[in-house]
Amino acid sequence: MPVVPPNRSQKFGNKYIQQTKPLTLELTINLYPLTNYTFGTNEPLYEKDSSVAARFQRMREEFDKIGMRRTVEGVLIVHEHWLPHSLSRFNFIYY
Repeated sequence: MPVVPPNRSQKFGNKYIQQTKPLTLELTINLYPLTNYTFGTNEPLYEKDSSVAARFQRMREEFDKIGMRRTVEGVLIVHEHWLPHSLSRFNFIYY
């Protein structure tokens, strides 16, 4: 059972502090070799709009035409030489 410091238990009277069993987490994560994946590079994207106001106007017009954007972001955990690596900043846009 967790120990509550005396000043906290006196201050809150254990009203907000729930004493429970220690939390344990059992989770299996499958790591696949980095060589299973291929990556490409793109040319840098330049600003389409000359100002922030123009950007918001373009976004309003796109929303009227195609609706809400749906994006997926994630982190890919792989291993290279049996050491885990995380690859992030994936952003896939679906319309």
